[in-house]
Amino acid sequence: MLPELFCDRMKNLLSDKEYESFIESFGNDQERYHALRINTLKADEGFEEKVEGLLEKVRWEENGYYYDNAFAPGKSPFHEAGMYYIQEPSAMAPVHYLDPQPGEKILDLCAAPGGKTTQIADRMKGRGILVTNEINRERAKILSLNVERLGIRNALVLNETPQHLSQIFEGYFDRILVDAPCSGEGMFRKNEEAYGEWSLENVKQCGLRQAEILEGAARMLMPGGTLVFSTCTFAPIENEESIFRFILKHPDFSVQKVELFEGMANGNPDWVSDECRSEFDVSLEKKEEALSQVGSSIRLWPHKLKGEGHFLCVLKREGERLNSVNDKFVPGGKNPTAKKDVIRIFWEFAKETFSFSDEDKKVLKSGRSLDGNIISFGDQLYLADPLLPSISGLKVMRPGLHLGTIKKDRFEPSHALALALEKQDVKNTESFAADSDEIRMYLNGQTIRVDGEASKGWTLITADGYSIGWAKAAGGMLKNHYPKGLRINY
Repeated sequence: MLPELFCDRMKNLLSDKEYESFIESFGNDQERYHALRINTLKADEGFEEKVEGLLEKVRWEENGYYYDNAFAPGKSPFHEAGMYYIQEPSAMAPVHYLDPQPGEKILDLCAAPGGKTTQIADRMKGRGILVTNEINRERAKILSLNVERLGIRNALVLNETPQHLSQIFEGYFDRILVDAPCSGEGMFRKNEEAYGEWSLENVKQCGLRQAEILEGAARMLMPGGTLVFSTCTFAPIENEESIFRFILKHPDFSVQKVELFEGMANGNPDWVSDECRSEFDVSLEKKEEALSQVGSSIRLWPHKLKGEGHFLCVLKREGERLNSVNDKFVPGGKNPTAKKDVIRIFWEFAKETFSFSDEDKKVLKSGRSLDGNIISFGDQLYLADPLLPSISGLKVMRPGLHLGTIKKDRFEPSHALALALEKQDVKNTESFAADSDEIRMYLNGQTIRVDGEASKGWTLITADGYSIGWAKAAGGMLKNHYPKGLRINY
């Protein structure tokens, strides 16, 4: 049931033998591969042994695992606790090649629903500035929820256009990921509805949108920085041709030759059409050089590896890279701190609720720090890096770690704060087995009775020792504070 025009194009691109293998990979009798990625921001060593159905590792992601198709990881309490992210295996490759590092300033420009953002955050280990953006507001809400679920503390989640961002963040980021909107041909095996949405006109329109997005990304990357462009489509218009155009427009960028994993293949410069080549009034030598660089891009084919169709390219901007850790430039200036009386209310809660290893330095027992800039966003409090770019004039979904809400003269902690903590960080905790009735009751929003006299006040609920949400203890009862919109009916 693949679109006829799609099949005609692929038949023209591939040899007869390879085209046959490619088409066979879409058959109903072909195995589909599913994977998840362990969230090491929360998981300790050996956590994967607690997860049912895990198989071999994904070769290009050290924390990625294929899982048995009979396993339903989205229904596990570990999923609600943010212990892993369900992610298509090929989709894990772009972040491997982006190679994010702790302490850097990184942008995920087209980020929803959040798989690659959360993968980047894992690599950053909570250190540095992660700006993650989605232009569609409803999808940006999903992105924000996934940032929350995985306990990510250092993300500024935005709902902006690349053009507006490029006016603010010129030359700011060490690394940028552009997982560009595309025609989605690589997802045909996963989503048969995509067949009906596909058209040649949409393929062309996606190519044009990608060019606009890449222009903004190029402006925001600092000299010496790395830009990874990726799609989940097979169309050369959206892949090789996008890179060819970009290289000719931006001679200060070059495609990096990188090591491929088994089953990956380089892009094909011969697939850049004559029409595309004729768009540029430059010498034949420059065109040949650009085509040569296109040949270092990467394709992931569903008939060659255990994953869906993907394309990616690693681009480097020439120049000497600044030392990101010591660079104190903050676009728009620093965010103003919340009012003193508001901060005081939060710290009264913190001293009553948290276990510190060094209260003066605001360090919790797990080593997590509450030191930073506490900013107010209406009646909501967030903990942000002191060097977080100003949120003034931006459409912000989440400016850092959501601490909670000021309600008159009291503080109510957020679900995000619970998920960002470890068991030893909180004085009052109640731990239940992940497969227990109590955890199912908790995720359903029910009050839980506990044996003996439970401690009073805010209590961190954990599943097998991993934080999953708040309850408030009184009289041997745990009043449920799991968010209503997330509750599960078992």
